[in-house]
Amino acid sequence: MSPAEAIASSLESVFQRIEQAAMEGVPILNPALSVKAVGLREWGDEWLAVLITPWFMNLALLPRAGAEAPLRVTTGTKEHVVFPAGRFEFIHAFEDELGPYRMCSLFSPVFEFADQETAEATARHVLAELFSAPADDDEDRDMVRIWEGRLPEEETAMPADEADASSTGPEDGSPAPAESVAMTRRSLLGLRGAGEAGG
Repeated sequence: MSPAEAIASSLESVFQRIEQAAMEGVPILNPALSVKAVGLREWGDEWLAVLITPWFMNLALLPRAGAEAPLRVTTGTKEHVVFPAGRFEFIHAFEDELGPYRMCSLFSPVFEFADQETAEATARHVLAELFSAPADDDEDRDMVRIWEGRLPEEETAMPADEADASSTGPEDGSPAPAESVAMTRRSLLGLRGAGEAGG
């Protein structure tokens, strides 16, 4: 088993255990989905993947073997991580089998997905977009739609005049309705929180 396969297997095992224990009977589970680490790859001193579970889809960052051991940060601490597509908010978490890791929420819950195949295709699309350098500093429509909780193919490109009329969500930090807010890459950080990494 390769290092990447071992990490993916450990990540999946931990969240399968969480599903069977802490998440058992919770009504937000999508029974069409199963735990899967998609597209695991190296990113700096960490492993990056999209983690699919029946209750969320998150970006996951885990330390690579041989890399300098990360400082243990309080669970729930948030920080921004820079990718070619922009800066995104991650939340620190810890599991004994994984050690410290970080998560960035994409979808929670995940009732948008009718089946595992659709969820995994979206996960692969997320990773492709994450490593696509922006054409300008204004917007990346596919990633914007993902962070609004919509699948990339669900809507056509946003008209330019709508893109200029961006607004923020309610005071509690939740996103405004998708049809009434034009989000830019910069606004992604405040309009979709990192969620709870462990469920």
